[in-house]
Amino acid sequence: MKALVLVHAVVLLSCGVRASADPPEFVLEWGSGGTGDGQFAGAHGIEVDDDGYVYVVDTGNDRIQKFTSDGVFLSKWGTTGSGPGQFNHPHGVGIGPMGNVFVAETGNNRVQKFTSDGSFVTMWGSFGDGDGQFRHNHGLAVDGDANVFVADRDQNRVQKFTSDGTFIMAWGTRGTGDGEFTGPNGVAVDAEGNVFVADSSPRIQKFTNDGVFITSWGSFGTGDGEFDFPRGLSTDDLGNLYVADRNLHRMQKFTGTGDFLAKWGSFGNGEGQFNLPYAIRAGANGLVYVSDSNNFRVQLFQFAPPGVPATSIWGMLVMALLVLTAGTVIIARASARHGERYPR
Repeated sequence: MKALVLVHAVVLLSCGVRASADPPEFVLEWGSGGTGDGQFAGAHGIEVDDDGYVYVVDTGNDRIQKFTSDGVFLSKWGTTGSGPGQFNHPHGVGIGPMGNVFVAETGNNRVQKFTSDGSFVTMWGSFGDGDGQFRHNHGLAVDGDANVFVADRDQNRVQKFTSDGTFIMAWGTRGTGDGEFTGPNGVAVDAEGNVFVADSSPRIQKFTNDGVFITSWGSFGTGDGEFDFPRGLSTDDLGNLYVADRNLHRMQKFTGTGDFLAKWGSFGNGEGQFNLPYAIRAGANGLVYVSDSNNFRVQLFQFAPPGVPATSIWGMLVMALLVLTAGTVIIARASARHGERYPR
């Protein structure tokens, strides 16, 4: 089967099939409202580690939940409070290169660091406007050198730290000019270390790793490349940027320089619909996870490989082969929108 899939993939690509900007295919979903394992009281931040495990910030329940790539519950940690390993309205989450999990807490105005199994390592931050202090810290991202970037929303700045919480630098002031913010929310870092920030203005700004402005795009509206409260951000291995456009209940995908590529989603609770989605995370092999906050669930999608139409049978089979290498098989039907998903 692998040889057959690869032969047809080569045939398709050699015939000059045009790269598609089609939206991704819905794969599966998990979650419901509640306090039990695999349930959420507002699924907010979401991350995926190098082994494919998914970490979801369960904000209303003041905890982190860990799942397999297809939504099987594995573990959880956190209770309400201000002690080590406790949370007060956690939001952003990031994974470091060594697998450590970093969580930004809005209520406690701090960042906590854990091992991948939830063991507490360290924490830093307090309420205030000094270096290393926060006022409503939201988004969080970690680069390849384990530097931690935090969107300090109410102070209209981004702060950069080492992985143990040592302050490095900050940038941003209130305004709408280059490098200024009006309520930064999401933050993401690409493989080259560039930092993307979702600003409530609404727009996306791109910076170097040390905060030098590069470019920006976006304005208020419902068209392609327009936003109404961009929230979560994520980059993929190709440098593309994904934006959770919260109030428009949709996702948008761009190149790293802001060229529009694709969009999907509408208001609702069906497959591929959203209700105030908070965060998005691009994983390996075209997989994209979305925390659908007010539907109390996580949805998983998958983009077809470049040059292969998402709706072609061989495009679907190529996707199945790619996901097979990540530990899961998708059995796709050419005439169907969905796939059936089975663990290996």
